[in-house]
Amino acid sequence: MADRRPRWRPGWSRSRTPATAAARSAFRRRPAACGLFGLKPSRGRISPAPRPTTLSGLVSAHHAVTTTVRDSALLLDVAAGPLPGDACAAPQPAAPFAELARRDPGRLRIGLLTELPQGPDVHPECAGAARAAALLCERLGHEIVETTARYRPADVGRTSGVLMGADLVAQIDARLDRLGRPLADDDIEPFIRVLYETYRALPAADVSRAPRRAQEIGWEVGAAFDEVDVLLSPTLAQPTPLLGTLDTADPESSYRHASVHSAFTSVYNVTGMPAMSVPFGHDGGGLPLGVQFAAPLGGEGRLLALATQLERAAPWGGPPTP
Repeated sequence: MADRRPRWRPGWSRSRTPATAAARSAFRRRPAACGLFGLKPSRGRISPAPRPTTLSGLVSAHHAVTTTVRDSALLLDVAAGPLPGDACAAPQPAAPFAELARRDPGRLRIGLLTELPQGPDVHPECAGAARAAALLCERLGHEIVETTARYRPADVGRTSGVLMGADLVAQIDARLDRLGRPLADDDIEPFIRVLYETYRALPAADVSRAPRRAQEIGWEVGAAFDEVDVLLSPTLAQPTPLLGTLDTADPESSYRHASVHSAFTSVYNVTGMPAMSVPFGHDGGGLPLGVQFAAPLGGEGRLLALATQLERAAPWGGPPTP
């Protein structure tokens, strides 16, 4: 039998196929499973130009995965900033992100979240990584408080799925119009074909309700930041999946598994809040684990300063020590 265990190396694999068609920018917080740092900026931080976005722009963001926090901050300084006419823009930072990343984050009140209401089971190793990160944060002088999620993953998945799915249909139809022909069987992957057929039949009223629900979820999650400065959780609910588990050629497997792995990340696509994945330890198979920190809209500077502190205290970038 072939070995289906992923091989660890400092790099990034798109193992997170779009289970809800809303996983694009959440890919950016998955790289901790390959030992990289990933930051999803605030909604409106980086212009979508030259490609206009409509509904999908609410749940997607541009940036990069990096080996260091410094590189992420520098790249954000280069790319950040709205263009005249952009539909939305994030609050301007107090200083360049590279400078904010070097600042002391101060004493933060961090909300620790390791379970999800009506959500998938969280693997003990993933929850353990978040608790270990919380202990390190305590040693660094931060206050840790246990908290509960203010959203249901299935609700988030439905909302983000409609927002991304409707745009997926529009993009494919626009391409077919330019080609002057109908969709061929081998034009798109089987899983994308399932999404296309599903969302092209969606009633207009359902499409209209999705951004309204996204705003409501944003208010619900945003209320947590009245009590804490940052939210901490596992990045993934389960360890890195076996190769082929999230294969887009197997729609049934993708639907069954991918939403489980993205249960902690997709909510920040829907709310537009910034979030980052920090490599933190390894699972029993020697693959990297990640923990996620999230902040209110415009809070990238706070996250980058905390990430720099964590990077110094618990460096990443290599396989586990034997």
